[in-house]
Amino acid sequence: MYTAEHYKRSREKGFTLVEIVIVIVIIGIMSTLAAMIILQGATSFSTEYSTSNAQYQSRLAMERMAREIRLLRSQTAGDIPTMSANTIMYTNIQGTQMGFQLSAGSIQRSQDNGTTWQTLATGVTALTFTYLQQDGVTVATTAATLWYVVINITDQQGTETLSIRTRVFPRNFI
Repeated sequence: MYTAEHYKRSREKGFTLVEIVIVIVIIGIMSTLAAMIILQGATSFSTEYSTSNAQYQSRLAMERMAREIRLLRSQTAGDIPTMSANTIMYTNIQGTQMGFQLSAGSIQRSQDNGTTWQTLATGVTALTFTYLQQDGVTVATTAATLWYVVINITDQQGTETLSIRTRVFPRNFI
């Protein structure tokens, strides 16, 4: 038989076990979706950081090399002793022995005829110098025929790869 106490308890407000389980499942689904959105944002940030780091290092190194090679003193073998695919050594207009090379994945700069080297950029997978004659097409094989220096850099930071190129005409080559 039902007592007054039983009827009182049956009218009390509360949640059933089924309702609580459904709420837990819905919160779990919403949490999973939120976690996926946050993970996608973190991945995008990481990719963008790698891209901007590669661009920053490569462009900074490229601008510095172009600016300094532009100050090459003359088209003589004495002023340009090394013209290889990965290294250039030269004398600038102040008479300072300068040079750039690729070494162990970084671009190195020398200001003392190759005795000490300073790192300009890291993560570099390729640095090539191409030496062109006055027509801009024919490859220069000697300092006397050099007119342009073409610099190619390929930089990789994380999963991002950036290739940039510039052509430099030294000021004193007239």
